[in-house]
Amino acid sequence: MKKILLIVVLTAVLSCNKKEEKAHPHDHPHTMESETTYKNPNNPLDKLTYASKIDFSCNMDISKYGVSDTVTYKGKLYGFCSSVCKDDFMKKPDEYLAKNQK
Repeated sequence: MKKILLIVVLTAVLSCNKKEEKAHPHDHPHTMESETTYKNPNNPLDKLTYASKIDFSCNMDISKYGVSDTVTYKGKLYGFCSSVCKDDFMKKPDEYLAKNQK
């Protein structure tokens, strides 16, 4: 009985220690910690200067993972990891900006 209990406890502990990838909050083909999402050195959007290094919609670090879409809002340029995130931001931009300026 003690051996069975020990096996159950070890199994539970080992399954809890698995590193989970942080999934992207939108339906994207990548995750936020995937090595394949690092910036493409040939992407001209990655060479621009943005008002923030964070995609306000999903909180992805665009300075690390790159930009695939942009928008200018109130005279500032914002970068996004995807058009899905840009569209989400544009639904309520002032709310996103207020939330991220804390």
